[in-house]
Amino acid sequence: MKKIIKISLLITLILCLFTGCGNKEYSNSNKEKDVYSFKYNDLKITPGEVFDKEKYTGYSDYVELLSCAFEDTDRAYTYNHYEITTYTLNKEERILSVYFLDTEISTTEGVSISDSVNKMLDVYGNNYEKNDNLYTYKKEDTLINFIVENDIIVSIEYSYDIES
Repeated sequence: MKKIIKISLLITLILCLFTGCGNKEYSNSNKEKDVYSFKYNDLKITPGEVFDKEKYTGYSDYVELLSCAFEDTDRAYTYNHYEITTYTLNKEERILSVYFLDTEISTTEGVSISDSVNKMLDVYGNNYEKNDNLYTYKKEDTLINFIVENDIIVSIEYSYDIES
């Protein structure tokens, strides 16, 4: 299972890096929008919003990645059960994605890695885009992505839709 999660993380990072290369202006105003947010303990983590280092403390690992989609560098902060990837826009560090690392956490709506695709469909419905085994749901400029193998969820990621 860990091998599948590591492979899924690698594929997700590669897709994030290559799909965003270009010269596009990005708008990140999420005030009063209907967006996907991940809630963990007292934190509400929303892709596209400013990453506040004072708020998101306690990471165990930190990596900088050269960004081709945004200014400066992307950063990946690893926490106990999830990873936050950030980007820089107008000299502000913003949340690009939240990637689940294990089965110990669930989406705000209660879906976890190792749940069935039927549970995902019951919770999120049929309004998704499907590309091979990747299911993507969209709200405003945020996405929630599920990778499914043999009708079981093996990867969950919240992300900012850089193409919106």
